[in-house]
Amino acid sequence: MGETVALRVIAGRYELERLLGRGGMGEVWAARDGVMERFVAVKLLQPHLGTAEGEELFFREARTAGALSHPGIVTVHDLGRDGDGTLYLVMENVPGRNLGVVLKDGLPPVADVLAWTAQTAAALHAAHTVRILHRDLKPANLMLTPSGSVKILDFGIARYISTLTVASRVVGTVAYMPPERLLGKVGDARGDLYSLGCVLYELLTGRTPFGDLDTPALMYAHVHTPPAPPSSHRPGLSPHLDALLAELLAKNPDDRPASAAKVRDCLNHPPASSPPGPPPTRPATVKPSHQPWTHTTAGYVRSSLAVVDGTVYIRSYDEVYALDATTGTPRWTHTTGNREFLYPMGLYSSPAVVDGTVYIGGSDKKVYALDAATGTPRWTHTTGNRVRSSPAVADGTVYIGSDDKKVYALDATTGTPRWTHTTGNRVRSSPAVADGTVYIGSYDKKVYALDATTGTPRWTHTTGGPVCSSPAVVDGTVYIGSDDIKVYALDAATGTLRWTHTTRGAVDSTPAVVDGTVYIGSCDGRVFALDAATGTYLWTHTTGGPVCSSPAVVDGTVYIGSDDKKVYALDAATGRGAHDRSSRLSGRTRSV
Repeated sequence: MGETVALRVIAGRYELERLLGRGGMGEVWAARDGVMERFVAVKLLQPHLGTAEGEELFFREARTAGALSHPGIVTVHDLGRDGDGTLYLVMENVPGRNLGVVLKDGLPPVADVLAWTAQTAAALHAAHTVRILHRDLKPANLMLTPSGSVKILDFGIARYISTLTVASRVVGTVAYMPPERLLGKVGDARGDLYSLGCVLYELLTGRTPFGDLDTPALMYAHVHTPPAPPSSHRPGLSPHLDALLAELLAKNPDDRPASAAKVRDCLNHPPASSPPGPPPTRPATVKPSHQPWTHTTAGYVRSSLAVVDGTVYIRSYDEVYALDATTGTPRWTHTTGNREFLYPMGLYSSPAVVDGTVYIGGSDKKVYALDAATGTPRWTHTTGNRVRSSPAVADGTVYIGSDDKKVYALDATTGTPRWTHTTGNRVRSSPAVADGTVYIGSYDKKVYALDATTGTPRWTHTTGGPVCSSPAVVDGTVYIGSDDIKVYALDAATGTLRWTHTTRGAVDSTPAVVDGTVYIGSCDGRVFALDAATGTYLWTHTTGGPVCSSPAVVDGTVYIGSDDKKVYALDAATGRGAHDRSSRLSGRTRSV
């Protein structure tokens, strides 16, 4: 047998042999440490993140993970900068399978589940003791080694995803998110305990606490609906486990166990009568916790909805609706005015709901702030033309564009203008706010980066057509579409072009960026998955009409609508739908 040939050698000692995975922060390789003569995992910072901010983020992640020393947490061995400037992080290479893969073989024995969860709780306690949270605990982040021990992966990563846009933050593993995170609160170590409860529930029953609900219903269930006892899905589980999971999955963090150490002790010393449970079998799917409903509006619905505190907020023509998320019963409606300005085609402003206020634009040239409970106006601000842009709210400021060619920054409490910036044409793109910068597109074919405090331009990038797409800002890159039939990746700090990908139609869809992949629709009737680092297409899926909708990516599935009057759920890895195959049609990508 011949020797494995290193594809690259980092720092003169780490011989890269096989790519293990690629994400938003970089690539992870299986490698051999030529000095210590051991196998390791090496994480490389993606070249397009090689800015001062990207380097700081990389080292913060490394130091956070390196501060943890526990057998249940992956060990960080080394970090540094290679001769060509590449930043690297060296970790132990953990053999085995993650618990998400283990679950595919059927339900594990209860005794094994309790042992794995107790080990995880012990590792969490060690991290929480030094004030480090995980924030993304799920079966895929728990590696079961051949010896039967469990190690937590990806500590020190989730806390640094705060630079994502609002749309991208919705993307994630909603099935394991604590209620306080869905409500926009910071949370603490008890959020990790809630996620641990979701993991334990799934390991015991084969399903997450609220089953296969769609995303709005799932978010509502996390916040409002008590989960069924696990014994209702797997008869024979002890009341002790039902009681423990009721505490872990409590809506109020104050009602959860005081620490991960208490969870560990509870799992290590269960009552003697705790039975082993029945043979591992996958239970049948349980119906959603509430019945489906529909609500008829006064006109076309072309805005995106917001679901907050059990209420669905959505725009139809110039009416804003607040509907009960469980029943669809109207809680209130508010008419903004001047319907004659609305065309039957085109997108409308979508609501943003923050701190009990609904912010939205109207075709009557106004921006509205409405009380989320009653619909009563708190303030309005009049612009010079229709407002089709959707608002972004950050640090007490509402950012929004208007057809009067301006971008507005308004005080979120009073509506008082803080600044305006004039572009060369109408602004229907919706802003993204990251790291003190507002990113937005305009019909003048430009993408703007404006100082969030003053509105001063930091840079502009000219595309070949009007920009109706809204940007997604992830890990130092701005992803956005243009009517010149291209998707752009721009350096967030400088506006420098990193790559473009050419489709066959205008790109008005707003991208979603998840795990190193850009998902976006095109008016050529296709949905694209592109490599976030290079723009290389990974797959395309053809629909029956233009795709102006923006995708949502949840738990490995891409959800997106099309003008063929269909909503598609596609496998995020392959692009395959329920009854067809993804198309591997070549697009042209130009990397810079």
